[in-house]
Amino acid sequence: MNESIMKNMLIIHPHWPPSNTVGVHRVRLIANELHSLGWKATVLTIDERDYEEDLAYETLQLIDKTVEVVKVRARPVVKILGKRMIGDIGLRGFSALKKQAHQILSERAIDFIWFSLPSWYTPLMGAPLKKRYNVNFGVDYRDPWVYKLATHQKGLNRATATVLTARVLEPLALREVSLISGVSEGYLKGIHERQAKLKHTAKLTFQMGFRKEDHTIHLEDFSPPFTKEVRTYVYAGAYSPNWYPIFRLWMKGLAALHSEQSIHKVQFMFIGTRNPELQSITELADEFNVGELVNELPDRIPFLQVQQILRESDGAIILGSTERHYSASKLFQCLVTAPRVFAFFHEASEGAQILRDCEASNFYVGFSEHLSEVELIRNLKQQIASFIDPTVPWKPKMEVLNAHSSHANAKRFIAAIDQLTQTK
Repeated sequence: MNESIMKNMLIIHPHWPPSNTVGVHRVRLIANELHSLGWKATVLTIDERDYEEDLAYETLQLIDKTVEVVKVRARPVVKILGKRMIGDIGLRGFSALKKQAHQILSERAIDFIWFSLPSWYTPLMGAPLKKRYNVNFGVDYRDPWVYKLATHQKGLNRATATVLTARVLEPLALREVSLISGVSEGYLKGIHERQAKLKHTAKLTFQMGFRKEDHTIHLEDFSPPFTKEVRTYVYAGAYSPNWYPIFRLWMKGLAALHSEQSIHKVQFMFIGTRNPELQSITELADEFNVGELVNELPDRIPFLQVQQILRESDGAIILGSTERHYSASKLFQCLVTAPRVFAFFHEASEGAQILRDCEASNFYVGFSEHLSEVELIRNLKQQIASFIDPTVPWKPKMEVLNAHSSHANAKRFIAAIDQLTQTK
């Protein structure tokens, strides 16, 4: 496509490959598709030398060659008496990102600016940039900025301070915003309830999505940490306070099944589940006497290693939230990659509907406030038993997922931006 007639999008996001954070992939998936839709993507990000997390350089091969990447340096982490006080990369890099954004906008024509959250601080520059350069901007929610604290988080503590700060900053970040997007209607509904003046602002939801090519890359020097002659089922993802009840119920369901039929030559592997606020997965398994069945690798591992683990596993496990708006972003990579998928999250969530649309709900258990714990544990026991039985068939209609591909998501995103121009 002739680049001289293309539109230009500036994507301001502190994390970018080789960062191994989850949010990198939503932004990357959209950026990769823009060129085919008549837009040139310029990603303004932080130099990886300033990241705190381990880096995954193999993920650089997941970036389309048409994406321009501009990097700036962030300030060092601020510690007081050895305690990390200012570490958020969006906060440490805010000044440098803003300065570079001004330079880019003053030197070339930019048609749209896009921020994806978290990090939470970057969209605070949106309104000033729009005012000075007359460029619309959008804010995308991968997670809710303002959220309900779990019971154990309440009180005079960091978690409470975080939510109170979010209530102050969110209205400032959304001043003059032209488009609000998110992975879930529930996230956007919360914004409407908090800020009535945004009820006429353009809204759009699209899931995390996927790009099939990302899930077929083989790493020659990597072997999944499986035990020979043991069927291995993998959960790879976060473990948060709002998900803890789901994990606890799942473990009770596994314990009920193990007590009834004594599971042999089966392992449930949990990857990336470290959370110092919560009882560890290992401790949870030991509490219910299923420790011999559970192997926890608490640290996050690189994205492409996770994909290879899922491909070579006997199945993937998705445990989510008790909230109706749970988006189950990892659902796509599991459906595309793993031999079969077990899922347990709210029955009214979009993820549940996607499973039904794909006829992939054979091993799905829906959480409902109307079901007792006894009923949920019984359902879990039955579905776990079916899931780990290799003779039980699982034949989803994968073509249904095409509606959630990164290309389909990017088309909806660009259509929403084009609509802004028409109504301007």
